[in-house]
Amino acid sequence: MKQNNSCYLFGMYEPDTNSVIINAINDTYSGTPHTISCEKCNSSVLLYTPDDIAYLYRLAQENPLLYAELACKPNGLQEYVDAMNWFNPS
Repeated sequence: MKQNNSCYLFGMYEPDTNSVIINAINDTYSGTPHTISCEKCNSSVLLYTPDDIAYLYRLAQENPLLYAELACKPNGLQEYVDAMNWFNPS
């Protein structure tokens, strides 16, 4: 039995283009991948130290779907870096 509005998500980090590629398939969407440029998204984040960029690259590599979700929210990546600094003070 087929469910209505089913959605299948797959995300991966593409190191050659420094981007996250997301595939979503549902009843109205055929599966064309979305590409999110990490360089563009990361450039809008204010870092406490230059080393903080590692938080974003690690997130993109280890959990690309969460990275994509945060990148699509206003201040999502900034709030992630802020939280990581709060939990891991220097």
